[in-house]
Amino acid sequence: MRQNRLLNDGWQFHLGEIEEPMKTVRKAAAIGGLAAPLENEAGDTVLIGAGGEHFLRLIAQGDREKGLRMLANTALGSELDEDWVSVDLPHDWKNELPYVNDPDLLMSGSKPDGIAYYRKTFALTLDEVNEKQVTLHFMGVMRMASVWFNGVFLGDHYSGYSDFSFDVSELIRIGSEGVNVVLIKVDTTKGAEGWWYEGAGIYKDVYLEIKPKLQIVAEASFIETTEINQQEALLKITVGLANHHFEKKQKITIKSQVADQQNIHECNVDPLATTEWSYCQKICAPQLWSLENPHLYQATFQLFDGENQIDDYQLFFGIRTVAYTTKGFLLNGERKELRGVCEHQDFGGLGVALPKDILRYKLLKMKEMGVNAYRSAHHFASKDLLELCDELGIIVMNENRILESSEWRTNELAKMVKQTRNHPSLCFWSLCNEEVIGHTPLAYRMAQKLAAVIRTHTSQSLIVSAELLNPAGQVDASYMRIFDVNGVNYPESAVNGTGLVAVKEKYPLFSYLSTESASYFSTRGVYQDNSEKCHTSNFGSLYSMVLPGKRKPEEPGTGGTAKPKEVLRYLEEHAYMGGVFLWTFMDYYGEPAPFRWPGISSQFGITDTVGFEKDSFYYYQSRWTETPMVHVFPHWNKEGLTIDQGVTEVRIFSNCHTVELFLNGKSFGKKKNDKDGLSWRIPYEPGCLKAIGVKEEQTIEATRKTSGPTDSVTVKERFCGADYSLFEIQGIDSEGIEVPTADELVAVLVKNGTILGLANGDPADLDGYNCQEKKLFSGKLMAIIKKEPGKVPLIQAALKKVE
Repeated sequence: MRQNRLLNDGWQFHLGEIEEPMKTVRKAAAIGGLAAPLENEAGDTVLIGAGGEHFLRLIAQGDREKGLRMLANTALGSELDEDWVSVDLPHDWKNELPYVNDPDLLMSGSKPDGIAYYRKTFALTLDEVNEKQVTLHFMGVMRMASVWFNGVFLGDHYSGYSDFSFDVSELIRIGSEGVNVVLIKVDTTKGAEGWWYEGAGIYKDVYLEIKPKLQIVAEASFIETTEINQQEALLKITVGLANHHFEKKQKITIKSQVADQQNIHECNVDPLATTEWSYCQKICAPQLWSLENPHLYQATFQLFDGENQIDDYQLFFGIRTVAYTTKGFLLNGERKELRGVCEHQDFGGLGVALPKDILRYKLLKMKEMGVNAYRSAHHFASKDLLELCDELGIIVMNENRILESSEWRTNELAKMVKQTRNHPSLCFWSLCNEEVIGHTPLAYRMAQKLAAVIRTHTSQSLIVSAELLNPAGQVDASYMRIFDVNGVNYPESAVNGTGLVAVKEKYPLFSYLSTESASYFSTRGVYQDNSEKCHTSNFGSLYSMVLPGKRKPEEPGTGGTAKPKEVLRYLEEHAYMGGVFLWTFMDYYGEPAPFRWPGISSQFGITDTVGFEKDSFYYYQSRWTETPMVHVFPHWNKEGLTIDQGVTEVRIFSNCHTVELFLNGKSFGKKKNDKDGLSWRIPYEPGCLKAIGVKEEQTIEATRKTSGPTDSVTVKERFCGADYSLFEIQGIDSEGIEVPTADELVAVLVKNGTILGLANGDPADLDGYNCQEKKLFSGKLMAIIKKEPGKVPLIQAALKKVE
């Protein structure tokens, strides 16, 4: 039977170049060096037979090692010096580097590129691997990876956004042959894939996959919904098979269990060959996968050699249909407004090395705001992300990294389509994002091929692109016809003009989707622009996306590409756009705007880099959720507020019918709610600001209190995952009132766990990576904890005096 052995623990890591092992060799499995067992590790550098031993001594006057060097150019005598350190995966080594003031690095997060090496040893027994296929599987390495195994160069992988694997079945060392050695070089100096922070290192899981040589092939096994109505669904089920035996033609039996129905099939598989078995099956009264009820079915495939079961494989799938018309997106025949967000894959304190628990936290926070769709920008979605979106009922737009039909790019796309086609959440495949070659003959030829690759391997997803239009709306209709729906970025923005209007008038039968919107910048907890601190106001910044310095509020680009209310107003007036994908849900490292250095992160997020909510979070929540809510801002400390002749502005976002505002018990009036928010101008005085919302017969309130100086901190668990937890650290005054402007240094300790990172969401926090202490920002700090198995982490945090 198959097993996946996780190889995440106990790696050795070296930052910087070493003498790179050879990639081409004179003799087999004889590279040696760090790609083979060292002197203090079990096993010889090179496994040498009796004839080889005799020959080596013969050519070097009895000196075996000299003979190896002469004949095979084997590296001997290597060792791990003090620069090698122990790390566990996932690991982003760029996250730990200091920030650098270099204009060339600004977009990618102000951290230098470089080269690093990872090395790991592990033992295998004959019982584990006898008559098995053994594969090394890397789920994600950023960016250029070169891999050696047991003295053999396995190959290179070029993209940080796709997994890759190597069949090492014959290369492994078993038992007394010694330990197995994997060495990987990671190089980010050969050119970036994105213009944002991408990280560096083995930032996802590594597995040793041990499977029977006669096996079910996961990526070739899939289930498609071909017809569906209220009474039944017709499925096409395909099971992929492979025979990795060299000489043995196999007669096998496959048992397939899908829902409550079993099917049996017998076939022969030639040695070193693959085959498929396909059949159709009806599901009566199917439970459809939907946003409200993301029902998943399980399919189990078992492989038998006579009476002996030799392999099994399970997959989850959903039954649903997707379509897109000139009126928008249809899921199971019902129109659904896409309330989506775009998202990169980093997280404060961790870089890009995110475990699945942290992805779950991000997605749950999105759902809390009312999000129902996720655009993986601008790269392939991970397996973990797709599994979580299947479970939580979130539609995914999976995105191809780049519009190129080179052989390796085309193969990467085909591989990713086959790996992900069973996920019901994957409703869209985006071929590209904002390519400058869009709508050219070159783009047409390449998009035509890539779309054909997707359609060859799946019929379950719609194909889209994410394009920028010029104000005149100049497009190529043949290019547009390639797609099931034409994505347009920022159609609501005055910066981009009204190109879509012209396109829609000329091509009214094409369908359109807002694939990227807003890019509205703000700094959590801040209500005044401050260019020195790289802070922007949650009341709407006067800094611009496109012009220098402060601008007038009505100028295009002021405050961002478009304001949140402009985005949703545009959608209401152009419902055929189907929905929006907001840029972005969380702040991300790199691409700082509207400021440059010392800004090190974007400010486009609806939350900061660790998911602490900005005020715009509650605007979208008020528009996209039904549970009564009310949010009042700004904070009520005089520091940081704009007070004009004793008067300041208060805003409220709510989905209640009416909202009343109080200050220290005095009412400043009840107002009928406005979907774009309510505003009061009231005299400032310290105390308690309260908003009371009423929806039908339910009453809900929100308060802001004036605090004193920071006296201490509180710690509360914000998220508890299976293996990781997030703890929110908040500054409070002597009376226990939260201090929204607290910026003191906090020392953090943990028992029953390990601190992986501390982050505060400050877009100009240059203090860098630290797991012991960090300043509060706008009152808050997040601690990311890896839990010890079976134990509850205990966090201690206290203000630390700065000498």
